[in-house]
Amino acid sequence: MTQEFDASAKAMLTRDADGIVRDVLHVEEPFHSSAGTALLAAHEYLVKNGAVLGIAPAELANFSLEPEKTPRPLGVEYRFSQEKPQFDMSTVVFEQTFLGLPVWQAAVSVHMQSKPFVVVSAQSSRHAQVDAQMPSDKAVQRSAKLDPKALAKQLGADADTNCDASSLSVLRQRFMVYRYEAAQRAAPDDHSTAGTPHATTGQVPATLHPVLPLPPLGEQFREGEHRVVIEVTFTLAWNGIKDLPWVALVDVETLAVLYLRAFIDGVNGLVFMADPITANGGPLPGATTAELNALRTTVSLDDINPPVAGTVSLTGSQVTVINVEVPNTAPPTRPAGSPFDYAARTDNFAAVNAYYHCNRFFDLVQDLGFHLPTYFTGTLFPSVVDHRGHYGSANGIEINAYCMGNGSYGIGRTAFMLADLGDTVNPMGLSCDWRVVLHELGGHGILYNHVNSPSFGFAHSAGDSFAAVLNDPQTQAPDRFQTFPWVYSIIDRRHDRDVTAGWAWGGTFDFGGYSSEQILCTTHFRLYRSVGGDSPELATRTYASRYTAYLMLRTIGSLTQATNPANATAYASAMTAAERGNWVSEDMVGGVYGKVVRWAFEKQGLYQPPGAPTPVKTEGAPPAVDLYIDDGRHGEYGYQEKFWETTDLWNRTEPDGLKGHQTPLVCRTNHAYVRVKNRGTEVAKGARVQAWHCRPSAGLVWPDDFEPMSTASLAVPDLAPGAVVVVGPFEWTPVHAGHECMFMSVTARTDRANNDPQTGLASAA
Repeated sequence: MTQEFDASAKAMLTRDADGIVRDVLHVEEPFHSSAGTALLAAHEYLVKNGAVLGIAPAELANFSLEPEKTPRPLGVEYRFSQEKPQFDMSTVVFEQTFLGLPVWQAAVSVHMQSKPFVVVSAQSSRHAQVDAQMPSDKAVQRSAKLDPKALAKQLGADADTNCDASSLSVLRQRFMVYRYEAAQRAAPDDHSTAGTPHATTGQVPATLHPVLPLPPLGEQFREGEHRVVIEVTFTLAWNGIKDLPWVALVDVETLAVLYLRAFIDGVNGLVFMADPITANGGPLPGATTAELNALRTTVSLDDINPPVAGTVSLTGSQVTVINVEVPNTAPPTRPAGSPFDYAARTDNFAAVNAYYHCNRFFDLVQDLGFHLPTYFTGTLFPSVVDHRGHYGSANGIEINAYCMGNGSYGIGRTAFMLADLGDTVNPMGLSCDWRVVLHELGGHGILYNHVNSPSFGFAHSAGDSFAAVLNDPQTQAPDRFQTFPWVYSIIDRRHDRDVTAGWAWGGTFDFGGYSSEQILCTTHFRLYRSVGGDSPELATRTYASRYTAYLMLRTIGSLTQATNPANATAYASAMTAAERGNWVSEDMVGGVYGKVVRWAFEKQGLYQPPGAPTPVKTEGAPPAVDLYIDDGRHGEYGYQEKFWETTDLWNRTEPDGLKGHQTPLVCRTNHAYVRVKNRGTEVAKGARVQAWHCRPSAGLVWPDDFEPMSTASLAVPDLAPGAVVVVGPFEWTPVHAGHECMFMSVTARTDRANNDPQTGLASAA
């Protein structure tokens, strides 16, 4: 992927290896629409700007229509899929269609601010060439009537001892166009050769995706060829999981299965508020009951239903803990008014933790400003949780957990196994680890509701990121960068992965699954650290963790099945677009951290220059133009508490151009100077510096407390990459004795400051 500024589009473009534009970010001038609806605004935008994305106006002729139910002799079109409003922004998605049918995971999304509609970015996963052949009427009719017995045979389920082929039940089906990729036919193993469970312990969690013994394909299937398929969503019992949903893409002409995935992945009461390592530095899950009991905390089991016949169950409006599968371990009930207090090494303690932590996650999503029924549109509440389930074993004696989808854009249920296999008579449940719950619900749970898949197209999920970011502010773990410190001997994933060791975007370990998730988690954690996670103040760290969690939720909430990012660049662009929106519930304006988002990915190896060696082992390139006033961070964004103590901005009492700060003289004309630097790779042209000052007793609220200097703005000479120039003098007259503040901002057409009115951001003056 490469980035470039397009002067005619007034936007930053991201191109893939074939030169196709995948992302458009309007950094110079957003697109304003007076249309009455978001759909009409998105259509207007694509009619006028679609050529940049390779979309012809004629391909939008049927934009408001749904895709066809059966194949028709039609070329490429873009038809409305859905609108996804979040806070003050909406994302409108158009599916790419061919023969009137949706092309699998191919779409264009338009991100816009609402009231009025202002388009800030667009993303495309369209296929540049679609060559599917119209199937015969006979084949269409036959596939539409595909019965469970015939499907089971095509899946190989009738010959698989792990399956009960008679349990297969079709939920729904639709015709689509699919580009065949042999490597994607079955789900790959998410584990890398590094960061895997330790086989020497004997405590290895089963983490392979459910698979079926698909029959081999014939030679007529060519790599990259488009085929008309029928998408079949069905349930099929696998390894004792009775109602497991799956999706299969079945070739219409031959009934061969080209793609297969399962929708699964990985009152008062006493609980572990955080795992014992995070909360206290220990003990480990193999500790005794007495040692672990000391870490329990009494909490209110909020949202629990009123007693029925004098008995309270672990059921509320958001979560219900029930026994669904082997081992048959029923959750506890209590007489009304009695606490759910149990010893740590018991199934009952695991059940109370399962209720508390899963409910806690849904509360967190709401507390961050998201409307639960809107964000979890396909999930039926209360969400089912089994505190003792199984996945890779028949009896649940394993270290694991899973979140299963329902096949219809929602969570089916969540199940937990054990945290320790050393004493299974006195079991220590994995539901007691808040980090693991965050991985399941914050990772797979939210993805089901937006992309109808447990995973991103480029990484396992963002679940590790939620676990790392939300537990860091108060962690007592000896190693801050162990993502799951309580069970690190089993799940040794980290969020400080080194680019030079191959943990880069495009590096040796960037091949999807848990490996790429660690790269993503390291990237997200860098963002968190930058916006306050490295502060010595708990309140600042807590803000940073909440903000990063909010931004991840908002980014994923803007995605759809068709726009599920296939690579880190697409995800970074989606996050940049999401960041531009205002965090309405917290009264925080957007557009503040956009450059930090890009920098976080750049530091992890994204945005390599053309011709850079692969696999990637270096940080990425900065933007083409990246102007800055050095506050000690050299134009980067590592956390710095006292960012205002820069020596690159100074005052002189006379316009002598000398270096060295002089105390401003009150009620007299003073002269300010500033050094401007270019971290980018191209010459910066047409830049300007704007200057303000502020009385010392003000609250430093932008822009209310700031007054332009008498010389409000000066031009910056053309600035080569790595070059430095002094700009000034700026005349100004301080009127307050004491510490009057000076504030300067540099902006250019290809590198707008976030307070530049041309950006259209709420933070602009």
